[in-house]
Amino acid sequence: MALAVLFSVFGFQGGNVPIGVLFAVVAVSPIAFLVYAVVTKKRGPRDGRPVTPEQRRRRTLVLRVVALAMVGVVGYGVYWVVFEPKASDKALSRISDLEDGCGGALARKYFTQTAEHTGPGPHPVAMFGIWESGASHAVYPPSGTPEQWSGNKLDPHRVQLIACLDEPDDGEFITDCKFTSDSLKLYRGVYNVTVYEARTGKKLGNERVAGSAKANCPSMVYLKKGIDKLHSEPEFADYQQVLRKYVE
Repeated sequence: MALAVLFSVFGFQGGNVPIGVLFAVVAVSPIAFLVYAVVTKKRGPRDGRPVTPEQRRRRTLVLRVVALAMVGVVGYGVYWVVFEPKASDKALSRISDLEDGCGGALARKYFTQTAEHTGPGPHPVAMFGIWESGASHAVYPPSGTPEQWSGNKLDPHRVQLIACLDEPDDGEFITDCKFTSDSLKLYRGVYNVTVYEARTGKKLGNERVAGSAKANCPSMVYLKKGIDKLHSEPEFADYQQVLRKYVE
């Protein structure tokens, strides 16, 4: 019941009224069933005759069909709450404000304040990499790069695309990175990068991009629990190579 109430709130806040109503009904249904059961038991059979085995089987069948239908509907509701992108009303002042477009604790966000993805390029993009801790971070271009490439001074309201790196696979081994109390192996990261429309959250495509092959070890690092190795991130030119067809 508590989870149903929570998901009902998510549904209403996310603008999906049917999902909100669905979980509200799920939340009160156990109480309604108990009240019905108590009242029915007190009243007894209406005509004074006991319930036959055939009637019991029919009632059981109806209850099972209803329960199965509810499992399917509630399953979709949970999927919508956890995975379907939601509109964000967050004020936008810099590129990093679009970070939730790559997901977070719950579903991805889309930003109705951003520009519509239409017409010929350029289509300004906000790009986000991923730290070894699992947190995402904005990727900014080197100086002299056109602002549509996730530039630090790019107005987030002009952004049409959001590009997100997923957690890396292992490429080839590069080097051992030595720290004060430990050493970690550095592998070339191999990433899946997904491109979304910033305004609608619509997925436009997937690409693969490899991290740098240079033996650049960080001075310090925060690792996700259970991770005992490092991965290099892509060079900015690598991002441009795989995303150029979307941006330009």
